[in-house]
Amino acid sequence: MLWRYIDISKYLFLLQNEKMHIPRGDQFHDKFEGSYPLKNKNDFCGFGFDSEEWKKFVYVSCWHKSEFESDAMWRLYGLSKNGIAIVTSQHKLENVGTENGYYTEKVKYIDFINQKAQISTPTDVFHYKRLAFIHESEIRLIKTHYPPTGIENNVPKNSLPLKGKELSPNGDFIGLDLNEFLEKVIVSPYSDKWFVNVVKKLTKKYGVDVSLVSKSELSADPIYSR
Repeated sequence: MLWRYIDISKYLFLLQNEKMHIPRGDQFHDKFEGSYPLKNKNDFCGFGFDSEEWKKFVYVSCWHKSEFESDAMWRLYGLSKNGIAIVTSQHKLENVGTENGYYTEKVKYIDFINQKAQISTPTDVFHYKRLAFIHESEIRLIKTHYPPTGIENNVPKNSLPLKGKELSPNGDFIGLDLNEFLEKVIVSPYSDKWFVNVVKKLTKKYGVDVSLVSKSELSADPIYSR
């Protein structure tokens, strides 16, 4: 299963617009996104490949792959006690991505100081993250404005990002059939008791199957005696 942990405002946007927002590569909080591991810094030296600029020519959507919900992901990405997790399958995400010009990539977690990444085209920098993020177990949808056109002299051919051709900083929007795409809508274990009903009412209001909504299993009370 693939999980995306979001706040209620993003869930409401999803319901109202039936679209998934995908940010541009320079909109991430992690400043290392789209950067080279140290051992790759000279790979394209002299060819005009500045990975800082590449970030403006790619859209990236990040999903957590797991068969179970994650307390760590709730704390990191739920953003508030009244957070939401939407759940789908990798197959469904891949299908939606393919229909909209995206490809799916499993993130590789490496030591950015001591390991070298296999980077042969500009978007490949988004296939890697530092080992400190290995708990994210991430699957990504990626779409680039400058698709690879082959390798010449060990560097990408005709793939330089062009000034003035950057993708929109507002991101991309993929239309979704929510009843088909969503498999579960999980309400944060840290949410107020009334919040589950709010989510159910919103979900029903916008024509999505309310039976998809449930409270997190992590919200169960502990048992200390019989």
